[in-house]
Amino acid sequence: MSMISRITLRQGLGLGDLWRQLRQALKGRYVEIWSDVFEESIFWVADEARKALEEVKVPFKITGQIPADRVRVYYAPHLQPDPESLPNEDSVKARVLAGHGVGAVLFFIGDGQTMPPEEPTDPKDALFYLSKPGAKYYYLWRLFRSREDAEGYVVQKFKDDEGARSWAASIPVLAYGELLENAEKEGQA
Repeated sequence: MSMISRITLRQGLGLGDLWRQLRQALKGRYVEIWSDVFEESIFWVADEARKALEEVKVPFKITGQIPADRVRVYYAPHLQPDPESLPNEDSVKARVLAGHGVGAVLFFIGDGQTMPPEEPTDPKDALFYLSKPGAKYYYLWRLFRSREDAEGYVVQKFKDDEGARSWAASIPVLAYGELLENAEKEGQA
């Protein structure tokens, strides 16, 4: 089962130092490490990024882990994402957790010609862009900090999409805090 890890870095290790160290050691491999947008010095990483940190011997401490399948991602059927541009789903989930979310929907695919209906203005926004590096399309995601938020959104934006309603109802927790509490109870935190 893949996990999304909540980590802290060794005291004194700045992000700039971390990126330099990773670039030198990983030589062209791409790793995503998401800063928690509400808690300073907390980062979220998918398994691939955690393994890269271990490989490079970056000192970090895991302070919690969330099973990746507890964070839900929905791809609206009317959108046709390009598999070559679409980011790794566990990276999307790590970004969702960094924003204290419980799920996300892909709701816009950009090609540089059409403007999105709305755009993020702050890292704490529920909207975020995420694509693979060098992708020919960009993806705009909407994260949800509660199941109620997701259910309300899909009723409003995906009116006749039964799959979207089922997806929102399938979010296994009421809110982000419950994800952390459950992980702690299960010994993953």
